Amino acid sequence: MALLPKKDVVVVGYGAAAGPVTLELARAGHSVVVLEKGPMLTTEDDFQRGSLDTLRWITRGAMLPPDQPDLTFRNSENAVAQPARYRMASTVGGSSVHWSGQSWRYYVDDFKVKSTINEMYNSEGRLGYLAEDRAAIEDWPIRYEEVEPFYEKVEYNIGVGGWPGNIDGRIRPVNANDGNPYEAPRKKDYPFRPLRDNATDMVFRRGATELGLKPFHVPTAITTEPWKSAEGVERAGCTYCSFCTGHGCWNGSKSSSLVATLPLAQQLSNFELRPNSNVLKINHRDGRAVSVTYIDEDGIEQEQPGDIFILGAYSFQNVRLLLHSGINGNGQVGKYFMNRASTSIAATWSDLYLNGWNGPAVQRQGLDDFNGENHSEEKLRLPRDQFFVRGAFIGSPSQRLPLESYNIRPNDVPRWGAGYKDFLAENLNKFMALQLLQEPMPYEDGSLDLDPTYRDRNGMPAIRVTRPVKNNERRMARFVYEKAERILRAAGANRVWGSSNPVSVAVSTHDLGGCRMGSDPTKSVTNRYCQMWTMPNIFIGGGAVAPTMSGHNPTETIWMLSYWMADAITRRKVNLNDARAFT
Repeated sequence: MALLPKKDVVVVGYGAAAGPVTLELARAGHSVVVLEKGPMLTTEDDFQRGSLDTLRWITRGAMLPPDQPDLTFRNSENAVAQPARYRMASTVGGSSVHWSGQSWRYYVDDFKVKSTINEMYNSEGRLGYLAEDRAAIEDWPIRYEEVEPFYEKVEYNIGVGGWPGNIDGRIRPVNANDGNPYEAPRKKDYPFRPLRDNATDMVFRRGATELGLKPFHVPTAITTEPWKSAEGVERAGCTYCSFCTGHGCWNGSKSSSLVATLPLAQQLSNFELRPNSNVLKINHRDGRAVSVTYIDEDGIEQEQPGDIFILGAYSFQNVRLLLHSGINGNGQVGKYFMNRASTSIAATWSDLYLNGWNGPAVQRQGLDDFNGENHSEEKLRLPRDQFFVRGAFIGSPSQRLPLESYNIRPNDVPRWGAGYKDFLAENLNKFMALQLLQEPMPYEDGSLDLDPTYRDRNGMPAIRVTRPVKNNERRMARFVYEKAERILRAAGANRVWGSSNPVSVAVSTHDLGGCRMGSDPTKSVTNRYCQMWTMPNIFIGGGAVAPTMSGHNPTETIWMLSYWMADAITRRKVNLNDARAFT
């Protein structure tokens, strides 16, 4: 195994978690090398020539890692885990290449869930069931007001469009061209406007408005016009081709680390990207990481030493690498894993043609009336055995690509044959399935660890996901399903079906936790700047550091944390020898 020349910064993975921090550290003069497990797919050579291919990218998973199984799943600590499909891209740009583009700032109280629910409900004696279910809720060690400037950097550097709902505390009225009245206050407007509405969005909006709710067009990380970022990267506007979620963007309109930060980093002589480089282990000595062992694109094992190590892969892979490397000094790595429990609702109309394939998935209207604690007064009127904390975003997805939608049908419709064909012929263009983004809680028995049985082709243990469903999610699911059904009925749906029973899954595309950030070194993995307590020259990017989730997608927050981490390192707010000595 060759020992390569030392670098200042060694980065594992290149997705949303790694894009900003690698650029900022290279600009600050550090020598930076990025080791990305997947290949270098480009807009021009790979997506322009073959992106309109659902069979290739989604059904056959052309961007997924080839060395599966590297993920197993069980829904309780007593169950035996089984291999599950890993659905996050392994490519330069990571899952930001094939994500949907729905892009949110978290609420103010998303950073202090524990304090918020204690203040609102503890005096009512409503929270006992959470303790019985072993909920492990903690506040983030950061506040929205501190990170608001870094959210702004994401929107202006990476590219997020929308209508603002709250500028410096001034709430904008809600109509077709206004934003979310519940959002956290922002200092500036979005740099461009979101995607246009289609028929699906307008029908959803009609139903929500009929019920007195406050729908708005969601913010989207897809350029809707020819646009130049604040850092000078030029991109084209969306063409509404529909081949979006699960696909790389052939036009470069969908924001990703591939198109937003990499072109700038590649201009710097002290930045190096090595695709097809599979990191197997972090080597450490005397409480410090000293190098990583990886297999290069020629299948040769290499050792790359460095001073600072940044884990910028997906949550599963960051935790897997730490555990396989024996880095878990305080026993906290892998704890408090969270992802969405799956519920579903769909409807058809007898007299409306919705053209659901007319545009990308986040060409969407949504509402936050039942998200976070926006509906606390209504919840307090519920019987105690129906009460729950937090809530869910409800929205109107589009992107009705045939291979993704032909299996969505009521239970009384057969899976094949004449009855199945008759249903599709009558309803395929009169169909809508809502997005219900329920906020999960962290639990003591929700975890990531190394599977004792399954290994990938390199002999590395698979990551084992343990994901239980508890009372809070069951109660929330029933409540949110009822609200969604009322919206669809108010919009004129003649048939509604689905399930209000939440089902735990291995991968929900929103998979957070496992390396919780916190203020107590005995109860968390990193400090407020994503720096490991027990190995202070390792920084952990991405959703693994999140203490709690949200009813919104986490990707903009992951990019935000990457800028936040970079600022702490470049401005020397952290001590690379002692993670407790931060400012």
